Order: sequence, then structure tokens, then C-alpha cells
Amino acid sequence: MLLLGAHMAQADLLPDGPGKAATVRVCGKCHSPERAASLHQKRSAWEDTMVKMMKLGAEGTDEEFEAVLSYLSTHFGPDTPGPININKATAVDLETALVLRRSQAKAILDYRAHNGNFKSIDDLRNVPGIDFKKIQAKSSRLEF
Repeated sequence: MLLLGAHMAQADLLPDGPGKAATVRVCGKCHSPERAASLHQKRSAWEDTMVKMMKLGAEGTDEEFEAVLSYLSTHFGPDTPGPININKATAVDLETALVLRRSQAKAILDYRAHNGNFKSIDDLRNVPGIDFKKIQAKSSRLEF
């Protein structure tokens, strides 16, 4: 039960919209629901992913699975996401937009919380534990 509670708290990081509750309920039984944010797939690929999850034991009604599919397809489709404001971004935003590991996203959030907003890309050099070259390669997507 404690694990599910942790997943529910992490679900606050997901975008609001129809199907979010079903996604948290169905996907959150086995893993953190924001894990889906690391994938950006076409609807057909999401269908394949969901079939795989059902074979692994995911449980839900047909209506819940359709809501999850619609939610994931809408919010985590293949389109390239827009710019990300590094000073307002959540951990999930950083993981997906910059293709960072969870630990690196957390390091950025922790650094920002202790040192204030970033003013330029160069400020990110000071964040311990991140791959600055990886972030620098995505600098065109960053806003400050």
C-alpha cells in the first residue's frame, strides 16, 4: 500500500486530462505512472505496449484501458515536445524533454531549490551528477 501511495504522489507530475485517473489506477499498480512519460509513441505503439502490459498482468476494464490508451496517445505521442522552462520544469518534464535519468532530473531540481533559478545554460554546469554535454546538445529546447 505504501508503494501505491508513492505512485499516487508521483502522479501529480503527470499532465491533467481525461484518462489520467485511469492511467494512475491501472499503471500505478505495477510501476510509477509517470514512467510512461519516458516513451513518446504513436497510438499503435501504445496499443502494443498496453497488450504487453496486460499479458504481464495489468488489470482494468475495457473502458479503463481505452481511457489509458487515449491519455497516453494524447500526452505522450511521437510529436516533438515544445520548449521547456528549466526553472519551472518538473522531474518528469526534464526526464522526457532532455532524455535524462531520474537521478539527473532530481539533481537539477535539488540544485534549483537550493540555489535559485538558472539564468543561462552555463549555470547548469554547476549541477553535480549531470551530463552537461547531453543538456547542452538540447539547449535549443531550453527556456530560462
